[in-house]
Amino acid sequence: MTVPALEADALGKRFGRRSWALRDCSFRLPAGRVCAVVGPNGAGKSTLLALAAGLLAPTEGTVRVLGADPAAARPRVGFVDQDKPLYQQLTVAETLRMGADLNPGHWDADTARRVVAGGDLDPDRRIRALSGGQRTRVALALALGKRPELLLLDEP
Repeated sequence: MTVPALEADALGKRFGRRSWALRDCSFRLPAGRVCAVVGPNGAGKSTLLALAAGLLAPTEGTVRVLGADPAAARPRVGFVDQDKPLYQQLTVAETLRMGADLNPGHWDADTARRVVAGGDLDPDRRIRALSGGQRTRVALALALGKRPELLLLDEP
């Protein structure tokens, strides 16, 4: 039997004492599929993806990524957060070099460069000088440069 790409069982995340961002979320996403999470603002979509990326710990329930705890699966997962937390003072080229340094043995520099080049981005421009869409392209280049088994995209 194939291990699911993503699996949640009674997953929940609470912020503060009463504010639930996600509650009683259960599903199984088979590997090899494309899936979109759709819902109104505040429904917990970003929280779900942050839990799957191992950036948040669940308050209740469990989440498994590629058959493992999210933190253990992190080297096999690419994640583009809706806020695209990039280092503003770095150039595009420096950002891609950082991606290579943080992903030794898993980095595909050609893929990352092709994604950046597809947006006509100057490798010497600083991240802070890029438009929102250009920053998204750099974040996507970092995620795809990892050659991930699972790609999580939060409003890219």
